[in-house]
Order: sequence, then structure tokens, then C-alpha cells
Amino acid sequence: MAMTAKTKFLKTPVIFKRPVITVFLFYAAFLIFLDCIGIFDPQKQSFLLYFTQYNKPVSVEGKVISNPEITEYGQKFILQAKRINEFSVNEKILVNSPAGYKISYGDIINIEGAISKPKEADFPLVFDYRQYLARLGIYTLFRVYSFEYIESKPNPVKKFALWLQRDIVKKIDNYFKKAYADILKPIIIGDKTSIDPRTKENFIDAGLMHVLVVSGLHVGFVGAMILVILKLCGLSLKKASLLSIPFIFLYALATGANPPALRAAIMFSSILIALALDREPLIYNSLALSAILILLFQPQQLFTASFHMSYAATIGIIYFYKDIFGIFGDIKNGILKFFCGVFSVTVSAQLLLIPVCMYYFGKVSLISFAANIIVVPLIGVITPLGFIFYFFTFIFSYISLFLSVIISIILHFILTAVNISAGFSFSTAAAAKPEIWQLTLFFVFLFFITRFKDKKRFIFSGICLIISFCGITVPKFIAKDRVAFNIYRGQNITAVQSINNGLSAFMLYQQTDRYDKYYIDSFLQFLSFSGIKKAEISFVGFNETDVSNQIKNKKMIFAEGEKPEVIKLSVEENKIDFDMAGNAEIFDEKQSVILL
Repeated sequence: MAMTAKTKFLKTPVIFKRPVITVFLFYAAFLIFLDCIGIFDPQKQSFLLYFTQYNKPVSVEGKVISNPEITEYGQKFILQAKRINEFSVNEKILVNSPAGYKISYGDIINIEGAISKPKEADFPLVFDYRQYLARLGIYTLFRVYSFEYIESKPNPVKKFALWLQRDIVKKIDNYFKKAYADILKPIIIGDKTSIDPRTKENFIDAGLMHVLVVSGLHVGFVGAMILVILKLCGLSLKKASLLSIPFIFLYALATGANPPALRAAIMFSSILIALALDREPLIYNSLALSAILILLFQPQQLFTASFHMSYAATIGIIYFYKDIFGIFGDIKNGILKFFCGVFSVTVSAQLLLIPVCMYYFGKVSLISFAANIIVVPLIGVITPLGFIFYFFTFIFSYISLFLSVIISIILHFILTAVNISAGFSFSTAAAAKPEIWQLTLFFVFLFFITRFKDKKRFIFSGICLIISFCGITVPKFIAKDRVAFNIYRGQNITAVQSINNGLSAFMLYQQTDRYDKYYIDSFLQFLSFSGIKKAEISFVGFNETDVSNQIKNKKMIFAEGEKPEVIKLSVEENKIDFDMAGNAEIFDEKQSVILL
């Protein structure tokens, strides 16, 4: 008995049994702390922001570190700036230039033009382009007036990877119809630049957007294919495993080296190294190691949607798949069991993805389970066929042509399934954007309800539910007798929100003659993310036709002639003079005011 107690006392703590996970948790907490105290604030991170306050052209010299991407107005690329005017810098800039300039990865160039800040969100909760770029380490935009080529100094490995990406895209465009090429390119190589916005929206509504982002699914297919090819060449499992690793990272680089692809490459490589050493792979350690390596080079990736969705899906599959698939343990039919496996993977991933999607997109796909069962197996067929097709473009074009027909048939079936799934009125459900604390409670609740087998899970889960209920109801009860005004000022439109007993009304005032449809889009997204389903919306200075064509199923009031006497707005510098029923107040820009 004494020996048993001593053994328990000397038992190695979990923190030392999983050091990689522990290091990741402490490092992530440290990055969150730095973000909270403002270390990652653009004003502290960027020297180039200083030059945006002057409306004068600047001269920038630097190295092109991305493939130029064709846009509606020319091309854009990322420049690693080394000098601006007479100052030395080391900072990334997103450059927009005319299509006439011939620019390639690795070029050292000198450009003159206008430097500016990216546009920030007009409303809270909605997508903020300025913050999105800042998380990627890009704080300024540049519009080119003149261009001077100096020399080319590309990294040979990255140059080859980007050449491979361009060549695959070129071959796909040559052999496939545009509708099919636009879908195949993101599946094979991660190039989403030419995909139609409507098609992209359908993939989101069907819960299938993940198949258009190169991630663990694609890297797994490619890694398995490389491993099989090397095994067929007569190599042992150990040698094939180790030789597969460089090809996997080359593929990750060719897809743009996005975090999901790098994460999957690191994880898959860890598994291959474990196989080569005859050791059991430690999945959670590999996952934590991949996150640490990504965050060491790009710390702000911790706060991006891509990072959260990628790791949420992977952790969900690892944590829940075995238990969910175990439900179908009595099924003997091989085909049926395969589809049960696909269903189990989908459910496992969605358990953690659904709240994350609610937070970032304000919607939940209700048909994704069925759509994934149909589409994911087909992606497993298309991925190796796509690379075989590309291989034969160098040898026998007739075989490539034959394969392109087969792949096109499969892609046609996928597009049909996506369009049908997204077309159902119940395919998606709008959802208010949850708070961070609500997401945390949900994950804690899910952990307790699945981790413990006795009364502990009900106790802790009940605590989570009670806190959630109080967090939702108490603020509404406190604000019952308050009237709040929120002001959201855009470049052309200003919106005033009044909240009385939890009910919202909006007055939108058009300051210029220019109708800003992007501001209205943000406004509609803000309503959805805020959970505001019913609101009275008044418009002052708008063309009724413009607004009615864009806003559907909302109660709208249009002011006729001069501004109504009830509400008057005049914009001067950064302040708004707001007069309602004779009670004048001065509010700072975007400030919220509560009247008791």
C-alpha cells in the first residue's frame, strides 16, 4: 500500500509528459498577453504608417516576395520594402500596379507612388480588411505611379515552387473549361484568384469551402500518393517515409505556404519520421509542434480565422472521430462502412467548426453533413488524378486530354451537388456572432460532457450552461430602461443606431451624392452578426431605388425633400452634431452614448 502511494506521488505530471503541448500553451498565452497590451498595434509595428499622413508620393525600394496576382484594375503583389525615401526599413507592403509592368517573384525594384492605410471596417463585428492585413504583417497599401527594375535575387527553392504553381495553373487553364478550371485550381494548388464569387458563396453555404483551401485533407492525399509512388519504386517504408518529406514541403510552398498547408505538412512529416523510427506517432504533440513553428515566424497567425478553423477541424477529428465511428461498429458492408467513416470525420470536424464559423461568418451550414459525404470522397479521387494529369502533360498530351475529361465529369458532379445543396432554403442559418467567453464556455462544456463518465460531467457542464444563460439574460435586464445611441461614420454615409428596451432603429444619412453599396453591405452584415432580425430603418438623402434593390425584407422609411425636423445631422471634421426632438448632443466619432 505504501509503495502504491509512493508510486502515485512520484508519477510524472502531465505537463512533463507532453512538453511540446505545454510550450505551445504558454507561448500562445504570451502572444495573447502581448496583443492585449497593444504590442501588435499597427502604430507600434509599422514605420511606414508614418508616411501615410502626408499626401505626397514616396519612393520605395524592395524585393517582390509573392507571385503577382491579376486583378480587375491591374496586378497586386507583396513587396518586402528595404528603403523608403532616404530611410531604411524592413516591412511588407501590398502593392497595386498597372498590368503593363512585367514583375516576377524575386525582382528587386524601385517604385514611386502613393502610400496609404488599408480600409478599416465601417461597423463593429464585420470583416475588417485593415486588421486582416495587419495579422499578415502588412500595414500599408501602395499605388504605383512609376516603376524601375533593378535586378532579380529569388530564393531558388521558393522560385521553383512558385514556378510549379504557375505551370500547373497554366496547364489546367489550357485543358479545362473555365467553370471546371476555377474549381480544380484551388483543389490542387490552392489558387482561388479566379473563382466566381457566387460559386464561392455556394461552397460556403454548402459547408464545403474547406475543399477549396489546401489543408490537411489535400496534404494527406498528396503525401499518401508520394509514399505509394516511392514504395512502388522499390524503397523500404523507412526510406520512402523520409524521402517523402521534402516533396510534401515543396507542395506546401507551391500552394502559397498558407498556415493550413504548413500545419498539415509539419504534422504529416512528424508521422513519417515516427514511422521511419518505428515509433508510435504522437498526434497532439505533432499538432502543437506545427503551431509553434508557424507562430514563431508569424506570431499574429494565432488571431486569424484560417488558423482557428484549421486547428479546430483537426482537433475535432482527432478527439471525436474514434467515438463517433464506434457507433457504426456493427456495420460489415465495406462501402457502407466507408461512407460511415466519411460521415464520422465530417461530424467530428463540425463539432468544433460550427461555433468558429458562427464567429467569423455569422452563418451555419445545416446541410454540410450530407454534402461532405458526397464531395469529400470525390476530392480524394480528383487530387491524385490531377497530379497524374499534370505529369502526362509533359509526356503524352492525349492521356492528359483523356484524364481532363474524366476529371471534368467529376467536377461537374461536384458543382451540381454544391449548387443543389446551397439552393435549399434551409441550407444555411444566420446566427448572431457569439462573444469570446461564449465560445470558451461552449468548448469547456463540450470537453466536460465527453471527457468524464460520471457525475462530474453533469456538474461542470451545468455550471457552463448557467453562466451562459446569465451572460445572455442579465445584460438585457440591466439595459431594459436605457436608451443607447451608436454612431457609425463612413466616407459617404453615417448611420445612427438607437436602442430602446432591446429594440433597434437606424437612421442612415447620405453625406455625398455617391451611393456606397459596400457600406450598405457592411450594414446588412452588421445586422446579421448582431442578431438584429427586426429593425426600423430610415434613410435620409438616398435614392429609394438604389436602396430597395440592395436591401430585401426590411422595414424601410425614406425621407422626402429636405431632411426631417425630427433628426438632423451635420458632419464637421471628426464630430457629429446629433439633434433628436430638440435635444442636442455632441458625440465623438463612433462613440456610444447611453441615456438613462
